[in-house]
Amino acid sequence: MKQYKYELMKGSRRYICPKCHKKEFKVYVKTGTNIVVDETKYGRCNRQNSCGYFRYPDTNEDWTPPQFVYTPPKPLDYVSKDVVEATFNQYKSNVFFMYLVKLFGIEKAYQLQEAYNIGTAKGGGTIFWQQDRELNIRTGKVMYYNPNGKRNKDRMSWFVHKKISKDFNYRQCFFGLHLTTPDKPVALCESEKTAIIMSVFEPSYTWIASGGSEMLNDERLFELPRLDKVFADNGQFEKWERKTRMFLPEMDISVDEAVESGILKEGDDILDLYLATGKINGWQLKAV
Repeated sequence: MKQYKYELMKGSRRYICPKCHKKEFKVYVKTGTNIVVDETKYGRCNRQNSCGYFRYPDTNEDWTPPQFVYTPPKPLDYVSKDVVEATFNQYKSNVFFMYLVKLFGIEKAYQLQEAYNIGTAKGGGTIFWQQDRELNIRTGKVMYYNPNGKRNKDRMSWFVHKKISKDFNYRQCFFGLHLTTPDKPVALCESEKTAIIMSVFEPSYTWIASGGSEMLNDERLFELPRLDKVFADNGQFEKWERKTRMFLPEMDISVDEAVESGILKEGDDILDLYLATGKINGWQLKAV
């Protein structure tokens, strides 16, 4: 093993740092001894984030080992209020919104639009704005639907922030996060569409959506004030149970059971089950 000529002094003794002048300087001594090389020059400041001074003894007085420099994280960018509100129009061309009208009527459709910040994109698209609990808009996910409420698989989804700036510093959050509070049970599903419609069928919960089966992570989950029930899509139960374990939520298994019994097809979710069985808490749907 290589033997170094110098080592940092063992123990808790500290000297005055030559850079920040705080008594946080751990000096170099000759290896195996307590002989200080130079307490005014050679050592490492313990204040690595705010000072970062570090110099190793060497015959070349101008040489300094690479120093740790703390770089604070770049602040998140948010979509401006003006951009968001400019999408709150043209709802007759918004295919998903018109599907909500067919299901619940125009008044309820507008209530859902206001609650969940549903916007309109060109070409009949729907914008699901992601708003955090501080009411900042992180980004907007644009999706396309057919008049029957099913996804238009010929058109890809995309995110609004990519149209704003290529350097937009964003972090996604759960769709509907802004509606969550410590006082009301929270239910998690995968699809934005499902969260919106299930909020009508099961209003005792605040419904939020991950936006995809792989969109569960600790960072997003830690933003929740609580999580009471998880409705995983078919085939996702075990993975979602594992990822949400920190909250010990109730895991709903009815979708997987319905697929096994032939009521649903593979990949369906809790909304499909409610629509298939008519379990809609008294709602007389205008169209399914």
